[in-house]
Amino acid sequence: MNEIDVISTLISSGILIGDVNYLTPSSNVVAVQAEQPEGLDKLITFENFDVFTAEPSEFLPPVNVETFFYSNQPIYVDALDVFSASTSGVIQVGGTGHVHSIARTKHIRRLDEEPTF
Repeated sequence: MNEIDVISTLISSGILIGDVNYLTPSSNVVAVQAEQPEGLDKLITFENFDVFTAEPSEFLPPVNVETFFYSNQPIYVDALDVFSASTSGVIQVGGTGHVHSIARTKHIRRLDEEPTF
C-alpha cells in the first residue's frame, strides 16, 4: 500500500490492513442535546431504553461468492482517502471471514419548555 489517509475513526471503529477471520465491532451510545444538561447523567442509563436490551434481528445467511486466490501475493492498494468511520464501522484493506457489527444509538433532545422523560 502506498498511502492511506484517514481523518478520524470514532466509537468502536477501526482501520485494518490485512486479513481478519472474525470481526465483531459493537457500540451503545446515548446522545443527549440539552439546554440544561446538569443532572442528566444520573437519569440516563442504557437500561432505561428498549433499544439497548432488545435482541438484534437474525443475521442474513452468507452470500456465496465465487472466489479465487493468488498465493503469496501481497494486497496492493495505491491510495485510500477516507473522511471518517464511526459507530462500529470498519475500513479494511484485506479479506474478512465473518463480520457481525451492531450499533445501537438513542438520541435525546431536551429543551427547557419540554417535560423530562
